[in-house]
Amino acid sequence: MPAGNISVNLLGDSDMEHTPVGRIVSWAITYGRYIMIGTEIVVLLAFISRFSLDRKLTDLNDEISQKQDIIQANEDFEQDVRSLQDKLAKIKTLSTTPINAVDTVTQFQALVPDGVYLQSWDLAKNQITVQADAGSTLAFSQFIANLQAAKNLSALDIGDIKRDPLTGIQFTFTTQVVPTK
Repeated sequence: MPAGNISVNLLGDSDMEHTPVGRIVSWAITYGRYIMIGTEIVVLLAFISRFSLDRKLTDLNDEISQKQDIIQANEDFEQDVRSLQDKLAKIKTLSTTPINAVDTVTQFQALVPDGVYLQSWDLAKNQITVQADAGSTLAFSQFIANLQAAKNLSALDIGDIKRDPLTGIQFTFTTQVVPTK
């Protein structure tokens, strides 16, 4: 004769289902395992998606690094282009101003006495900005007197004046150019 099914109940009789502890155990056995399985699925999905996100982050960092290298390689070219654009803007300004730049330079050159050396010259619209060095106070005073006496220049504004033992008097000034008719 075959042996009958043996059942072992470690929780006790069926009266346990009606007690608060029994209800909690019954709920944990049925719905609790579904919650655990769902939580494990969410954790596994988060773990798997981490690999994908890490790969995307690495790809983006590599792309940023490559683009930074390209920008650094073209930095000198960009500076050349910006310098050229600045020069073109100055040329356009000079060509549209009512004063003739060549005549202004020629007239201004006649005002510069011996011993005065122009370091930089900027003609923008009707304004001249100059940085110059004068070898002596006599040359400096003669140059200022020539500028004040010039009929085509007005509103002389002398900026910084410094004395340098090697170059003499270093100074900057700005003046307005009166258009000739």
